[in-house]
Amino acid sequence: MDNYQTIRTELNGANLTLWLSRPEVHNALNHLMIREISHLFSELEKMSNIRVVIIRGHGKSFCSGADLQWMKNAFALSNAENLKESEELSGMFSTIFQSSKIVVGVVHGNVFGGGNGLVAVCDLAIGLSDSRFSFSETKIGMVAATITPYLLQKIKISDLKELIFSARSFDGDEAVKYGLLNHSFSSPESLDHFLNNLLTLTESNGREAIAASKQLINRLTLQSMQETMENIPGILAQIRVSPEAQEGFSAFLEKRKPNW
Repeated sequence: MDNYQTIRTELNGANLTLWLSRPEVHNALNHLMIREISHLFSELEKMSNIRVVIIRGHGKSFCSGADLQWMKNAFALSNAENLKESEELSGMFSTIFQSSKIVVGVVHGNVFGGGNGLVAVCDLAIGLSDSRFSFSETKIGMVAATITPYLLQKIKISDLKELIFSARSFDGDEAVKYGLLNHSFSSPESLDHFLNNLLTLTESNGREAIAASKQLINRLTLQSMQETMENIPGILAQIRVSPEAQEGFSAFLEKRKPNW
């Protein structure tokens, strides 16, 4: 599990920590990271010794969303290539969400765009109070397509609309209020203390009972999501190459106001 370029793993008993490891770009998602995360979670399904997967980020941020160069390259892709990349992104979120392991997100720093999707597909998520969240896609003419079904499992509709329409930033305490995080903490020490206690508590409970409970909850949730989920990669692929998205992304890179 160490032959990855964009992620690292750390095993401690029955708990495996997945470190997003592109700190130089605030752990931004690109096609390689997406594939490596998906591959890791597929491999973990074969490992009965691992009970909990903890997702964290190296460096200053948990995940700043999509990599700028990756997004820029998308404008030159064909429709079929765009659809394939969108399907891979959607598949990564689905693979994490449906994992038989307990998945815990531990966040700090910036959590933008698709980084929120990584938080939303976790079973539980905790973070620092001074973390900065934003559903920033609409700032550049994009749609939070692949992550919206999972955000709707955490955040009530009216709050999610406000956060997506405004693209405003909010902190870890607000993320708890919205339901994106379970708990927020003022210091890394208190966060890690809570995480260790949580891991101890889960270890004392029935492994099969927890797995069955997660499977039941997910199955009931997915029944309402399934039809929409099948259409989402196509929606994302289409919007990625739209004139508005191209103008928004160009304006972002050029540090100017978009022409809309």
